[in-house]
Amino acid sequence: MSASSPEYHVLPAPLGPVWRDANIRSGPSLDSPVIDLVLPDTSVSYAAEGWSPGDEVVEDQHRDGVITSSVWFRLAAGGWSSAVNFEPVTVAGLLAGSVAVTPHPARSDAS
Repeated sequence: MSASSPEYHVLPAPLGPVWRDANIRSGPSLDSPVIDLVLPDTSVSYAAEGWSPGDEVVEDQHRDGVITSSVWFRLAAGGWSSAVNFEPVTVAGLLAGSVAVTPHPARSDAS
């Protein structure tokens, strides 16, 4: 998907660091080739040029719960990243309603 696609929305904005290992892809789809892998590092912050709807991604390893989003950010540094790779509060602050977080089910410690 090109930046001129009707579904592409210009949104230059800071995204902050990724919170998990994140595949950077050539397009807003899980079928798009991975062009880079970035690791969590609080000293490395990312910025978006814009966003587009794409494949829905579900990530269940976040401390706050299961993150679901079909928003993909075109990164200023190049490539595309799913919104689930960034802190949900940051994404929600940029695009209200674009990310859902479902708390993890309560875990019983009883044996």
